[in-house]
Amino acid sequence: MEQTKEEIIRTMAAKHGVSETTISTLLNGLQLSGGRQVQFSIPELGGMGQWQNGMVMIGDMFNSGLKNKVNALCTELAQLISSLPKEETERTHTTDKEGVAATFKGSQNDSRYSYYAAEKRLVIEHEGKRTIYDTTGYPLTGVQQSQSGIERRLSFTFPGGTVWLNDLKEIKS
Repeated sequence: MEQTKEEIIRTMAAKHGVSETTISTLLNGLQLSGGRQVQFSIPELGGMGQWQNGMVMIGDMFNSGLKNKVNALCTELAQLISSLPKEETERTHTTDKEGVAATFKGSQNDSRYSYYAAEKRLVIEHEGKRTIYDTTGYPLTGVQQSQSGIERRLSFTFPGGTVWLNDLKEIKS
């Protein structure tokens, strides 16, 4: 008999000694990428972090034990994704001032971003300027930032790979 999503969350939380909220957050994020990657901000896992098969980055970067724990959790959850029923993700969304739920939001250095999957829009705030981008064709799942030299460029992951911010079409308001 197959386990429900709720049973999997309870079982995994007990097995790995983390909260059900942590498991649910990771599982929902992994579902968005088909089990390939997840970005998160979970205090129990060292704050902000990301996982892809073979790569773990966490805020507590020198804590090898925690990195191993995150890798084990995400690897196991990613393997379970295919056995879960295809459902609407029950993510906890944050809501902006207009009352629209952001699929994910965060900040990198001096830039803030909010992604609205249903509207296919990415909003970037940088140095007090707000710019809106059309993400049609790019169902975003995460964010990356290049910090080579002086140049700092945002890029976003989607199931087909990576798209750079300057490759997205700016929407003139």
